[in-house]
Amino acid sequence: MRLYICLKLNTMKTRNTLLMALFFGLAISSIAQVKIGNNPNTINANSLLELESTNQGFLAPRMALNNVNTVTPLTGTVPAGMLIYSSGGSVSDGFYVWNGTKWLSITTSANGRVNYTLVKSASDLPAPVGGVITLVAGTLYEVNGSISLSSKISLNGCKIYGRDAVNDKLIYTGSGELFTGTTTGSIEYLTLIASTGSVFNISAGGVNENLIVENCYVLGCNSLGTIQGIGGTVYFSNDAYFSNTSGITFQNDSIVLQYSLMWDVSNHGTYEKYIGKFSLVQILGGGCVTSSANSATTLDVSGITSIGNGSLQSMLFTGTGTYITGTFTDNWDVESIGISTQNDDQATGNIYMTTATATPFTALNTPTKIVGTTTATNLYRVTAPISNRLTYTGRKVQSFTITCALSFSGTNNKNISFYICKNGVKLPESEMYTKMNSNGDQQALPLTCIVSLNPNDYIEVWAENNTDNSSITVQTLNLNMK
Repeated sequence: MRLYICLKLNTMKTRNTLLMALFFGLAISSIAQVKIGNNPNTINANSLLELESTNQGFLAPRMALNNVNTVTPLTGTVPAGMLIYSSGGSVSDGFYVWNGTKWLSITTSANGRVNYTLVKSASDLPAPVGGVITLVAGTLYEVNGSISLSSKISLNGCKIYGRDAVNDKLIYTGSGELFTGTTTGSIEYLTLIASTGSVFNISAGGVNENLIVENCYVLGCNSLGTIQGIGGTVYFSNDAYFSNTSGITFQNDSIVLQYSLMWDVSNHGTYEKYIGKFSLVQILGGGCVTSSANSATTLDVSGITSIGNGSLQSMLFTGTGTYITGTFTDNWDVESIGISTQNDDQATGNIYMTTATATPFTALNTPTKIVGTTTATNLYRVTAPISNRLTYTGRKVQSFTITCALSFSGTNNKNISFYICKNGVKLPESEMYTKMNSNGDQQALPLTCIVSLNPNDYIEVWAENNTDNSSITVQTLNLNMK
């Protein structure tokens, strides 16, 4: 049974009468269908109630919601599926549906935003000029599905993102780069593919801008490309890389932060390369699997000419490829699985006497540095700029155990004191006192202490003659800090 209605109700009495007839008619059969509006003789076979109009809409019940967790202003038991439009309440205006326990907004973030573009095809993006799509500044672009592009994208400070990194994709088919130009932006929750080109060729010229790449899959690319001259921060987080022919190069970027990245064994070439000057590079967490069959190298730092601070922490290096190309300078803190730990905690140094020379004392009880030629060995974040000196070159205050073994000769019946000096100042806790009993006699003694050193502090071995000013000769000396 079908009931077709095309009504225009002019009086209250007529309206009430017809509405009673309508509801009575609806009760006649459980399979009744109702059509209100235009074309009343045509109704969809699947519809219970159909509204049709070319110039009028459906106006849902309007009321003010102040708390999504109660049915108020409705009363009693409200069935799940109840639909209203909230207006003027303390919650945001919009459509709400009751799910049995609370009101859920069905106004999407997209519908509620300005400067928003949903991208379902390349035509939804701005028209390319000279092969470059320049995003409209201040606009949020949401990618829905796989978008194939032959033109490059200039981010122009915008955010372009997906909601499902597996299925929301930007597929670049050109031979250049997907993201180009001198401006930066944000790229999130997308799969990026550039099988015949590269992902990046951004050169910001030192401008203080930030580039953010988060929660993306990068796969099957000829190259990840180059990011250079970023005056702000380059931030990569929770990204995964698969089957790329060549990795990414960072060049003269101020700050590069890399958090929880995953490089699969299917990648080729050098994964990450750093060239030029950086104020900070931090690589934290994640893992890299390399294959020698793919000529894979995880990290190349050989091109860094200057770095303020570098940190490589809690990362996993594994596989048959090369892990590190180049040398970490003293400005790096390195502590990751698969490679050697390199930080201030590992600082060490040693010197030993190779040419003995008499040490003269100008007066009784006068502190004097032991002379003679020493040779340095096993230096790490420690230097030996002159004989009988070890200088700490790390970046943070560090505690060291100092040990020294020495032997000396002199004239008889002389009392001699030896000790360690820090920056030319005696460390009393290190002092050892001995007496020379006969001419030509040679004595040996140890020195030891624990000392806290700031960057560029140094230690030396000193002595004083507590009897007169006659000289002594230190025959052997082995000074170690660790």
